[in-house]
Amino acid sequence: MDFQNKFHVEQLSDKIKNIAIKLCYDGTNYYGWNIQPNLPTIQGELIKAINRITQRTDTKVKGASRTDKGVHALGQVANFLTSSNIPPEKFKDALNSVLPKDIRVIESKEVPINFDSRKWAKVKTYRYIIYKGEITPFTKNYALHIKKELNLDVMKKVARLFEGERDFHNFTPEKGFTTRTVFRSEITEKGNFLIYEISGRGFLRYMVRNIVGTLIMTGLGKISEEYVKELLYLKIIQKTPLFCAPPHGLYLVNIQY
Repeated sequence: MDFQNKFHVEQLSDKIKNIAIKLCYDGTNYYGWNIQPNLPTIQGELIKAINRITQRTDTKVKGASRTDKGVHALGQVANFLTSSNIPPEKFKDALNSVLPKDIRVIESKEVPINFDSRKWAKVKTYRYIIYKGEITPFTKNYALHIKKELNLDVMKKVARLFEGERDFHNFTPEKGFTTRTVFRSEITEKGNFLIYEISGRGFLRYMVRNIVGTLIMTGLGKISEEYVKELLYLKIIQKTPLFCAPPHGLYLVNIQY
């Protein structure tokens, strides 16, 4: 997140600064990114922490990706306006001193006053982890456990079908414009882990988890490659709900600007 070198910082005034932070979090105990009344959320915890260190009550935080309940992040990006005299690079340590231990700021920098972490994002990358070994306390909240045999060759082939500009109306509950562009869709095997990564300009609600569920179903032989093509290329409406992979195996890996 090298904003200082990539963007020329121009201030609206000497008092107001736009601060961008890169953060990681364990989403297990949170109800997603978006603030919700009386529920712990990532955005809510950040707002409380920023208000505390800046002695304000009106901070607004924007996030590059609105992760769902239980989803983790290795490289989320957020930004907020502040008149605090805390040096931009010091927000990292200041926030980490008051944030819960399962939310950590990796980096903090000043960015252009009009920078918007969501609107300026060019590429978002997500990773989904499937674990094939014996379930352990260390994997149960961070990977989907599947002991049944999966046909990796078929899954690799089907994963490529999602690359390019596609209408994902069968892979999201959202209505309206559902066309998105996927730059990369790839699954690999590392020991007992299957690791799926997908990169794109943006994603619809549950889209990545529905894609992962589809890959799993093809790997188990429950649906065919041809059926997946029909879901993507034809205007048919999926009658039977696809398997939506659970959130705990999903990670927001990186945001590119």
